[in-house]
Amino acid sequence: MFGKYKDLEDSEMLFAFDVDGSGMLVETSEMAEMDKPEQHGWCALSYVWGGNVPLKTTKATLLAHKKGITVDIFPRTMKDAALVCRGLGIRYLWIDALCIIQDDQDDLHEQLSHMPEVFQYATLTISATSSASSRDGFFSRRGYRSKGFPAINARVMTDSGEGIILFPYMDGDYGISGASQPRIEPIIRRAWTYQEAMLLSSTVSWADVVHEYTSRELSSASDRLRALSAIARVFQLETGNRYLAGLWKEDIPAALCWGNGTAPGTRNDPDPAYKKISPRPKEYRAPSWSWASIDTPVFYWPHEAYTPFRILELRVLSAGVTPMYPNGEFDSVASAFLTIRGPVCPVPLDEPVKLREIRTENPTSLFDHLWSEELYAYVFPDALEDSDEIVNTFWFLLLAEQDRSTTPDAFFRQPTTKFYGLVLRESKEHSGTYSRFGYFWTGDLFYPDAEWRHRPKVNSPFTPATYLDNFEDKVITLI
Repeated sequence: MFGKYKDLEDSEMLFAFDVDGSGMLVETSEMAEMDKPEQHGWCALSYVWGGNVPLKTTKATLLAHKKGITVDIFPRTMKDAALVCRGLGIRYLWIDALCIIQDDQDDLHEQLSHMPEVFQYATLTISATSSASSRDGFFSRRGYRSKGFPAINARVMTDSGEGIILFPYMDGDYGISGASQPRIEPIIRRAWTYQEAMLLSSTVSWADVVHEYTSRELSSASDRLRALSAIARVFQLETGNRYLAGLWKEDIPAALCWGNGTAPGTRNDPDPAYKKISPRPKEYRAPSWSWASIDTPVFYWPHEAYTPFRILELRVLSAGVTPMYPNGEFDSVASAFLTIRGPVCPVPLDEPVKLREIRTENPTSLFDHLWSEELYAYVFPDALEDSDEIVNTFWFLLLAEQDRSTTPDAFFRQPTTKFYGLVLRESKEHSGTYSRFGYFWTGDLFYPDAEWRHRPKVNSPFTPATYLDNFEDKVITLI
């Protein structure tokens, strides 16, 4: 993929690999003194590491790499990229494993902040889509199942005067049904390579970015925010909005309307990542109100697009994020808070419950029903909690409503208005401070069974007509 052109010496990149004979890792700051400045464009390689990369730059190998590396010892994917770069007459190649000092945290975070221009301004981005690791390479013969057999538009006259479509015929396991199945390339599954591809795109919705990105795999869960940092940086440059641990301040409260991938409308997704809910991470990396605080795929409400959906009024009074690293505005978070004014309602339980006990054998229906005689509130936890903390009361923060009076689904009965919001639990140490537990939506009861009726119950007279009367405008702080 060809991108906008920029000279290496004008970029913020520290190193690039010289494929033109010397095999040196070159400091870009020295290129202004070199001849032939027209050769200072570069190729960027987007690929899947696939575990430990056998050749990378560290503090111990930096000096040797600056003296020169023979391409012959490159892992195959890197070697193939060097051959492409050299064959096109482009002298320099950027590969993250070589051009970032991998055991230098300062260099790592500094260079990650420049990822947008690495891919946006590269003369060419090489995407090793078929390679599952740095050792695989991408110059190889593919098997039948890896090929997409094109239809052949034969020029054959029929009674209607139109041509017909012919497909290649193959016996046995390589018949049309098998050969026509699209192959999901390894690079499509990886989270780090997602932002490299997105940096070459023009317009995109942040909600779509989050949904697609969180559906991909990360080798290290602590990279949840880091692997998206380049895209976030570009969004900020384009919009001027303030980034808050994976959300945009100007998009709140809509930015809070996310749920994990086990929610209705995603439970039939063929990706097995949608079939489970993960434990809450033990190490802090983002506030509970950010999707980056959990490990499962994430979607944004509403999942039923055919009914009108309205975000209710909620004011952000203040917000703060402390990065884990210096200049790490788009990286992992050490702490964060969000103080808001909005409609809040206490939801006492009939019986106290331990957090670790709020789960079900079927992860695709992991929710608790907080109910009255006429109205159910379905609660979807964000993650499995590993805590013996006893909860007597949850809190609902109302965020949105949906008008279902014109829904085409014959199964829907009254109430015609559906409410959405966050389920919170109050901090025992700090009054007025809450953490997100999950989200809820309200509705009438469908298909009740014995298991559902053993969920924690709300001891309050909620009805569709009086539901909003239970909420009070209140200032709270989310952490």
